[in-house]
Amino acid sequence: MDRYETTAAALVALLGGAGNIAGVASCVTRLRITLADRARVDDGGVRAHPAVLGLIDADVSQVHIVVGPAVVGRLAAAVMSQAGQRPGV
Repeated sequence: MDRYETTAAALVALLGGAGNIAGVASCVTRLRITLADRARVDDGGVRAHPAVLGLIDADVSQVHIVVGPAVVGRLAAAVMSQAGQRPGV
């Protein structure tokens, strides 16, 4: 497992597991995660992860995880893969 896959596995677990992730998208610096159940997210654990620069509540079912421009693309792909999603879905 490379560092992106390792980080993605940790984030997926902290987000309540693959079954709690309804969608994954990214922008320049953030992972945009749509959730089935926001209450299942370990906010403190996400914020404490060394790859995470910040956690933002976008709305009742979506969080943005700030990770920075250097890693966001590869990390988004790894989170999608671990959550059982395909790009563009």
